[in-house]
Amino acid sequence: MYTTKNQKAASRPEVQKAQLRDARNGFLKTFLFIAAVFAIFAGIYKLAEKVLSSDDFLVKSIRVEGNHSVSKAEIIKAGGLYANMNIYTLKTDKIKQGILGHPDIEKAEIEREMPTNLIIRVKEREPMALLKTSDGKILPVDRRGRILSENKLENAKGMPLILTEEETGSLGQECKDKKVLTALDYLLVIRHAPERNFLKIKTVDVRPKDALVFKTVSIDEIIFSEQYSSDEVAKIFEIIKNLRENGRGASKIDARYEDVAVVCKYL
Repeated sequence: MYTTKNQKAASRPEVQKAQLRDARNGFLKTFLFIAAVFAIFAGIYKLAEKVLSSDDFLVKSIRVEGNHSVSKAEIIKAGGLYANMNIYTLKTDKIKQGILGHPDIEKAEIEREMPTNLIIRVKEREPMALLKTSDGKILPVDRRGRILSENKLENAKGMPLILTEEETGSLGQECKDKKVLTALDYLLVIRHAPERNFLKIKTVDVRPKDALVFKTVSIDEIIFSEQYSSDEVAKIFEIIKNLRENGRGASKIDARYEDVAVVCKYL
C-alpha cells in the first residue's frame, strides 16, 4: 500500500491538533455570531414591545377633513376606530375600507401624523336627484345612481324627482332600475346645457314602457328613449332654441323618432 506525502503529513499529531483547534475556533465564531444575531433581535423585540405598549404612541387626536353632511363621529365609527389605539399597530387599509362602506363616502385617505395624531380625508358623494319608489320612499341618488343616506336629503332639495316602480337596492349600492341610470345620464347633460337650452326639470317618470318622460317647469312632457341617445338630446336642444327664438313654447316634445313630434303653444 502506498501513501502520499500529504497523507503522511496529515497523520502527524501536531497537524491533527491544529485541525481540531481550527474546528473549535470555527464553531466558536459561528456560535458567537448566532448569539449576537439573537441578542440583536431580542433587543429589537423588547424595543418594539416597549413602543407598542407606551402611552406616548396612543392616538390622542383624530382630524377629519372634507366632510360636511357626514359627521366626524359617523366616520370614526365606520372606520372602526376606538380610544387608545396605538398609532403604529392600527391598520390603515382596514380603516379606509370601513369608511368607504358608508353610503355617502366616495373616497377616503388615512394619514399618520406622528406620534399621536391621525388625519382622515374624505370626499362625499353628492346627490343629483331624488328617487321616489313605489312605496313612497324618497331616496337621494348621486350621479352614478348610488343610493345615499338621509343625510343627503337636505342637499337634494329642489332636485329632479325620479319616479320608479322597480326595486331600487340598498344604501350605498347602485340603483337596480337601469332606466333610473339612463335618466341620470340625461339629467347630467341637461344640467350642463348652454343657458339658451336650459331646462328646469321637475320630475322624470321612468315607469312608462320604452320611454322616459321628463316634466319641466314650462313643458309637460319631453320624451326620450329608455336607452341614452345623444342625438335625441341634441334634437331637443335645437327645438328648445328655435321655440324660444320664435316666442313659442311646447306642451309635449317626443324625441324618440327621426321626425320629432312637437305640440306647440304660444308663450
